[in-house]
Amino acid sequence: MTKLRLRRIFWMSAAAIVAAAALVALGAVVRGGFSDTDGRILVTLAALLYTGGAALSGLALVDHGPARLLGWLVAVASPVCLGLVAWAIWSFVDEQDNDPQSRLAWSAVLLLLAGLVSTTGLLLARRRVLVGLASTAGALAGLAATLSVVGIWTEPDSDAFVKTLAVVWILAALAYFLVPILQRFTTAGEPATIRVLAELDGVEIVASRVRVEGVDVEPPGTGERLVLRRRQAGT
Repeated sequence: MTKLRLRRIFWMSAAAIVAAAALVALGAVVRGGFSDTDGRILVTLAALLYTGGAALSGLALVDHGPARLLGWLVAVASPVCLGLVAWAIWSFVDEQDNDPQSRLAWSAVLLLLAGLVSTTGLLLARRRVLVGLASTAGALAGLAATLSVVGIWTEPDSDAFVKTLAVVWILAALAYFLVPILQRFTTAGEPATIRVLAELDGVEIVASRVRVEGVDVEPPGTGERLVLRRRQAGT
């Protein structure tokens, strides 16, 4: 199955999940009350979207080569996170009985968040400097998630720990959001260039950020490549 088909399946599933969430909400309104089961269904649907998006970003990063191992790690961790979250949601009886499951679920969510920051940051970066910034954002997010998991399981009372945790998350968010901002800033001032990709009998395929005279060619999908060739017999 190609990555393009996987993306289509994900977005179709996302639309179905949103529609299902709307139906649950409408059912609660019609009944005049919002039950615990309704809440569990909605949280489960949200977890499906979250982990599905993380898995898709991991698989997209696999195609980029240098960080392929990270992509596979996030893709494999996503269903594990979903399973832990679903276990915590549907095994809930009371706060005390559900404590280990809840801690495991939150730990998985936070660690997967670090992976999501790392993968999407690297996918957004197009320049070497920005790749370094995206890697820094991922490292900070990983550190922040690790400290958060430690806090979940040990419940430290130290104000210094809480402040340190907040600072690391803020720095991770700053580095992450700077990646797309600087990406747009650095490309905005570049002169318009036309790059010749291929030529055959005086016909060129060019890449340009500005409109040029000619016939627009639809960009290839993931795994596809553009090939300039002579017309084949029978086509």
